[in-house]
Amino acid sequence: MNLITLFRKSYVNYRGWSTPKKIVVIESDDWGSIRIPNTETYQALVKKGIPVDKNRYTKFDGLETPDDLAVLFEVLSSHKDANQNPATITVNSLPANPDFDKIRAGAMNTYHYESVFDSYQKHSSKEAMIGLWKQGIEENIFYPQFHGREHLHPARWMKAVMTCEKEKICFDHDAIPGIDLGTSKRINYLAAFDYYNEAEKLSIETDLMDGLQLFETVFGFQSKSFIASQSIRGNHINAILANNGVKYHQNAQQLLPYLEDVKHGIVNKYWGFKDEFGLLYWRRNVTFEPSKNQNLDWVDLCMAEINNAFTFGKPAVINSHRLNYIGHLSKKNQSDSIKALDALLKAIVKKWPNVEFMNSQQLGEYMSNTSNE
Repeated sequence: MNLITLFRKSYVNYRGWSTPKKIVVIESDDWGSIRIPNTETYQALVKKGIPVDKNRYTKFDGLETPDDLAVLFEVLSSHKDANQNPATITVNSLPANPDFDKIRAGAMNTYHYESVFDSYQKHSSKEAMIGLWKQGIEENIFYPQFHGREHLHPARWMKAVMTCEKEKICFDHDAIPGIDLGTSKRINYLAAFDYYNEAEKLSIETDLMDGLQLFETVFGFQSKSFIASQSIRGNHINAILANNGVKYHQNAQQLLPYLEDVKHGIVNKYWGFKDEFGLLYWRRNVTFEPSKNQNLDWVDLCMAEINNAFTFGKPAVINSHRLNYIGHLSKKNQSDSIKALDALLKAIVKKWPNVEFMNSQQLGEYMSNTSNE
């Protein structure tokens, strides 16, 4: 870790709530989102000149399969903390995706969505995925929390599909690239909580309430924590979150919506900050993204960042997106990332035998019930 990174991490870690416990939380975004659903779609888009092979998210990230979860579960369950609890990943999830067939049937005039389990039915196995999600929750190795209804702004996405030929090609293949396709009409539709005007702001509130209710229907319980897609959100959603069971913001670094700041200005809150609705905030202070650069020693880098967090009495909250663990688009990407995760967890337990693995809900509950130690 170079001096600039060390200074930034230390600044994030020194303020606010602290604890003598050695706590490790892994927060992983984007689960449930279609993105590039399968290898056939990826190959078809490459042949049509869509640059999905030029961006790591479209090259590696796609709808998870039973095989993806089975490989990840094996590694997580093999590492135990001081209390003999397995390593756990908080999977920030999207309970819905666009229903491409219904949108087509409506002549592209109206947006429709489907449950993530209906998406699984189309692309892998609904029954197998339901069983694996249930196993992950029961064993606390794969614990879902709310990331939005879909990983997109529906109106913007529909506009992109209707005005950009390459986006329409992706739509025809049931894919959501969300990348620069080299056209002059690029529209960022992945930021579900961004807004350009008051009408979009109101639609976000409606979709948020619907999404929180759908999350409870899909997973069987309310989400207690939340992180906005691309970390862009306005404060207007906090009352809705609090009124629907959410108690914790996973990311105290907030990017402001376009209407409030055209450059998406950043607002940083400290560890343990509580807003007027009682929502509690913390920061992600460790990065584990092997798919970004497989030539880096991610274990060494993460261990240094974890040590920095513990030095300032903060839990190590590891940021690690889904694309690291998806294998049906790139077996090598998955294999390399899984090996690195296995090595990282082994190193953590060895260096800090008193470590405690928690999911985000457990971290929030612990922080809420613990005074500043």
